[in-house]
Amino acid sequence: MEEPVTIVDRDVLKVLSVETRMDILKELSQGSRTPSDLSKRLGKSGATIVEHLDNMAKVGLVKKIEQPGKKWVFYTLTERGYGIVSSKSRRLVIILATSLLSLAGGFVSLMKYSSQFGYFGEKMAAPVAERGFTQVAQVPQSHVFLYLSIALFTISLAGMGIYFVKNMRYNYGR
Repeated sequence: MEEPVTIVDRDVLKVLSVETRMDILKELSQGSRTPSDLSKRLGKSGATIVEHLDNMAKVGLVKKIEQPGKKWVFYTLTERGYGIVSSKSRRLVIILATSLLSLAGGFVSLMKYSSQFGYFGEKMAAPVAERGFTQVAQVPQSHVFLYLSIALFTISLAGMGIYFVKNMRYNYGR
């Protein structure tokens, strides 16, 4: 399913600047909720939750669902609200994919660097007796592949660290 593109204007930014409202959006992304249910889940008063929901409804992030003849009022995300919540998960996937590509690039670069010294590849196939003990191994002038692999491994580890920290915050709150 294609995620909706969300245009964020000044009013939406103002509404989203409050952490409780982001928590409400996160809860509503799991399904429709009543204000009292949100109040219990977030540990806030009912009046506070209703005030936040009203502000989010004004900018079109949530909508109020009232059923005739029933006393319960539910709130659910609009397409715009869903776009706000789901764009975080898209960024996390991009971070993880970039990290995995950096990790693969680091391994390829390290293998290329190692092959210059005869650790892998054709030079390893030659018997030690043919090489002779007096032969001095030639050290390549440039260690570009070593530095590249170190940089790619570092980027990869940093990206995966960011992914897991943000994923924990996104899924488990605060």
